Amino acid sequence: MELKKVNWIGLVSGIMLIAVILFSLYSPWWQLKIGDVGYANFSLSKTDFSFLGMTFLIPVLTAINVSCLLLLSISATLMLVYSVNPTKKYSKQLLCWSYTKPPAILITFIVAIVVFIRLASVLAQQYAQIHFTLPIMGTAMIQIPSELLGEFSGVQISVAVSGAFQWTFYLAIVAAVMCIVTRLFYEKGSSTPNPVVDAIETN
Repeated sequence: MELKKVNWIGLVSGIMLIAVILFSLYSPWWQLKIGDVGYANFSLSKTDFSFLGMTFLIPVLTAINVSCLLLLSISATLMLVYSVNPTKKYSKQLLCWSYTKPPAILITFIVAIVVFIRLASVLAQQYAQIHFTLPIMGTAMIQIPSELLGEFSGVQISVAVSGAFQWTFYLAIVAAVMCIVTRLFYEKGSSTPNPVVDAIETN
């Protein structure tokens, strides 16, 4: 591998994608907290829910998580292969396939959050007569209808619900932008200039 031929922007992009994959195993991309009684974690690798100490998964969402994780892993691998061989005849095909997947996953993730919030509001209104809109970012108060409290029907109870994107989501955005920049600066038969490597070779 000749250092001067390496596409350094692509190499950084591939490494950042791997970092996104690894960190996503431990930290969610978006989290919804329901007071002290529950939460929902949405991530590239896992989507889980907890309520009153009970944690559960939804098989369909788990399958989607596995698919996205595999897709991003392939994208990172191909980006790295392209970056160390940017002048090969197959390099552009690798780049064109790999750079589109991170932005697509991000868009799909955001759409999934919006759908989840809308679906939760509709179900709560239909089956529990609770009217609310879950916050994507920020905090909202949900008023529990008194008729659901039984013998405590005269008591007013509100639950604080907060939603927030976590730092891993912003890391994924940076990685996706880097992939797009790699494609924008792609030139067949050339590599991204690197002053350090040029200075070494000159000396």
